Amino acid sequence: MGRDARTLSLWDALRFLWHVAIPGTLLGVVVPNRAIMSRFARRDRGRRTHRFIRELRARYRSELLWVWFPFRRTLLVLSPAAIDDVLASDDNAPDPWLKKRAISRFAPEALVASGDAAEGNRRTFNTGVLDLGHVHRDADAFAGIVAGESRRLVDNGGPALRWPDFQSLGRRISQQVILGAGRLDDTLDDDLARMLRRANLLLRDASSFGDLRRRIETSLAPAGAAPPSGCLMHAAARAIAAGNTSPATCVTSQATFWCFVLKDAVELHVPRTLALIAAHPQVQAKVRDEIRAAGAPTARAIDGLRYVEACLVEQLRLWTPVPLLLRRAVRPSRIGNAGVDTEQQVMIHAGFHHRDRRVFGRAADAFAPDEAAAGALPAVYVFSAHARSCAGESLVRFVLKGVLATMLAGHRFELAGPAIAPGRIPHLYDHFGIELRAVPDARTAAMRP
Repeated sequence: MGRDARTLSLWDALRFLWHVAIPGTLLGVVVPNRAIMSRFARRDRGRRTHRFIRELRARYRSELLWVWFPFRRTLLVLSPAAIDDVLASDDNAPDPWLKKRAISRFAPEALVASGDAAEGNRRTFNTGVLDLGHVHRDADAFAGIVAGESRRLVDNGGPALRWPDFQSLGRRISQQVILGAGRLDDTLDDDLARMLRRANLLLRDASSFGDLRRRIETSLAPAGAAPPSGCLMHAAARAIAAGNTSPATCVTSQATFWCFVLKDAVELHVPRTLALIAAHPQVQAKVRDEIRAAGAPTARAIDGLRYVEACLVEQLRLWTPVPLLLRRAVRPSRIGNAGVDTEQQVMIHAGFHHRDRRVFGRAADAFAPDEAAAGALPAVYVFSAHARSCAGESLVRFVLKGVLATMLAGHRFELAGPAIAPGRIPHLYDHFGIELRAVPDARTAAMRP
């Protein structure tokens, strides 16, 4: 495989738009598009995209390819070593115009699309409030919220759990983790949903944008009181009171992004991980053994669930939530033998990397939590990596593990659909059509009134 960067022919550049850029846009720039996801999943459209990229790599005999995405010269990086170098480098910023335009429709100063001088202050604030790299200081409160809401879902959700059930779970958990236990705001959720739908079209819902920001500002500084303890708003208010913010921090934008990310994580990754576990009976048995051995879902117990976490990370690898990682060059640099000029784009197709047989071998299209738990799989980039990794990674992992542990503690899950064939996991999965049956253990069923 040659190390020199190659430029796609005009025909292949057009095919790249057809196979990568257009499907990625149609599936949703910010949130999944239900109609498109369902259609693409039925046709396994994602597998065609991956096959096309493999063909390009073979045809041009290079893992560095100059493409157009969507209208700018962009270096597509396929080499695992070069991918890691790009994500570790200060020569690029995570704020290319398309990403910044989409995120700015609802959280204009969010860390995820910040670059240059503003990033340092926003990252310090986010990593401090979200306790990146540590069990959160309020983890016991979060564990209580997660356990209560997860039990409520499986006990009252009816004979089958479907997408609306997980949407409700995501809303209830995310709002209480952010606003405080028992605090739920349907209007906030409605405003956020409208904003996200418009953001997919790179547009802003002005009314919802203003209303949501005012509601978050009120939550940060309630009249005559501080936010309740045991929530992210309380931690944010403490940071403000301690003088750890500046006007450039834009706390309201950071909190708006938390509302989006945490709800999206629960409603998307919990049902998809449960679906994979249900489709692999031996994995489900092993997961439930670990959960039972851990005992009550305390913060410490949740943090120690390594096999549950491996199942979660494998789901994220197989169905990478942000498959395209875009970067903007902030200074001239070199990636491999390719010279990249200032303002040119660099693209990492994390979704392709995570299914690349050259990298993951037989595990590429398989659910492999045993290998993941043993550290036998290559690096994955579901939360990016290095100094610019997702500031909420530790908190999101904790919440998702807590939900899965609570739901699986007293129930075995059966997947009614869409079907999953072990060893040939589809590249796209229609979570909107999911149907999971929670079968209570005999002891759990006997305890019900």
